[in-house]
Amino acid sequence: MTLKRISSSFVPTSGNLSLKVVDFGRRTLALAVSTLLILEGCDAMVQKRQITEPRSYMLLDRASPYLKAHLKSGNLVVFSQWTVDSAGQAITGSGTRYDPNRTVLNAGPMTLPIDSVALFETNRVHTSGAIASLAVLTGVTAVFAIVCITDPKTCFGSCPTFYVTDGTQPLLQAEGFSSSVAPALERRDIDALYRAHPAGRDLEVVMKNEAMETQVIRYADILAAPREDGKRVFATADGQFYQANRLIPPEHAFAEEGDCTDLVYAFDGLERFSTADSTDLATRETIDLQFDSIPSGSCGMVIGSRQTLLTTFLFYQTLAYMGTQASSWMALLERNKERTKSLSGGLGEALGWIEVQVPDSSGGWKTVGMTRETGPLAADVRVVPLPEMPRGSKQIRLCLTKGHWRLDYLALAELGKRVDPIRIAPHAAYRYGLTDSVALGIMNDTLAPLVTTAGDEYKFVYELPEDFDRYELFMMSKGYYLEWMRQEWMAEENPQKAMLMFTHPDEAMRMLAPEFKKVEPVIEANFWGSRYARP
Repeated sequence: MTLKRISSSFVPTSGNLSLKVVDFGRRTLALAVSTLLILEGCDAMVQKRQITEPRSYMLLDRASPYLKAHLKSGNLVVFSQWTVDSAGQAITGSGTRYDPNRTVLNAGPMTLPIDSVALFETNRVHTSGAIASLAVLTGVTAVFAIVCITDPKTCFGSCPTFYVTDGTQPLLQAEGFSSSVAPALERRDIDALYRAHPAGRDLEVVMKNEAMETQVIRYADILAAPREDGKRVFATADGQFYQANRLIPPEHAFAEEGDCTDLVYAFDGLERFSTADSTDLATRETIDLQFDSIPSGSCGMVIGSRQTLLTTFLFYQTLAYMGTQASSWMALLERNKERTKSLSGGLGEALGWIEVQVPDSSGGWKTVGMTRETGPLAADVRVVPLPEMPRGSKQIRLCLTKGHWRLDYLALAELGKRVDPIRIAPHAAYRYGLTDSVALGIMNDTLAPLVTTAGDEYKFVYELPEDFDRYELFMMSKGYYLEWMRQEWMAEENPQKAMLMFTHPDEAMRMLAPEFKKVEPVIEANFWGSRYARP
């Protein structure tokens, strides 16, 4: 495989590392949009679905090169022929413009500034980054994987995946900004590269787009947190970093199925997970951890986890319910970013976080902290700081949703000092198999982002400090991605059910429990078996 050099240096970006990681859950786009629709009224959605003009996209051959532009004003422009200017600032072509009620305003030649667009919709992958970074593809069929046709809601999906060596081979160690499923939900994400073992100062990271989606990457930087010999550093959910002076595995871990200590004793890929409840996908379970003794002083609960494919199924089902109007719903989100984001969270809260509980004075349990790693691909390792425990304490309980989490590692950490990581931007990057170059600023969030589509691969090279083996490494990425709409989803279009999932998420969790249980036995095999592979 040929590597083409892109650039030899990048300008590091600045940023506050003591940031709060806002986690909306991997698949909460539909919730945010549904909330917005409630605010704007259901009638508006009905009006926007009544497109009868012959040149509208619903009547176009899906093989045609149409471009549908949802404007920030609420208007819609459907181009039948179009080009992007050399500066990537405007689209010129022939099209039809509609008002928010989808009444034709005018038709013919027109020029459209790209910064007036909330979202594009098309059925072709276009080379123009100005278009691709805001484009949702519709009518896609995964011809490379038969499982995606027969069971499209178990088909592989991902955000950017990051591969780093463990000293012997490249491993999938992180997935970036998993909850950022639309431009309005763009987030910064921090993931522990817990198994990374660089052989020298040059750290190589391979980033892939392995799914049917468009990924927009602002930056992908390394955070190097100093640590003393033989110790580790862990991040909290709100972006603080603590050195762990000692790690204490549990003596026993008891779940509904019995003792599962062997599965959570080390971060080794052996995971403890359960199956979802057959009547309510939000049903909770507990895991009781017993330690020989919990030290007095500053401690934290270390949790290495990833999500199961439950949230992936729910996200795909929501897009199926949105059907042919999914892009219209997402465009509404882009036009009402702050209002929508402030009200989103219901579906994610219905599924819940991993709660860390300790005994209370009444003989029950109280929650003292929470964490969750969004995404089903790569397990992340985080620490939940605990309040000082009474001398002689031995028990900690985890409360989590059944069938929603895969737990790889559980341990108690004696927390030492807080540390401030160094932020390192890549000094070189390579693109696999292509001859075109990418601008120097692809890793600087003040410039044009890097836009990838299915099968794209990049290698980034970072220069670590001289004493590189005395640093804990984390991947800090920022961006968003847009899922491509599968043709097979369109048959399930049902705006009422889409609305139900977010106006009454608890009811939706009960409604969809039987459907999820049908695919649960095969969803993992189908999902990983349909991962995009380069020819």
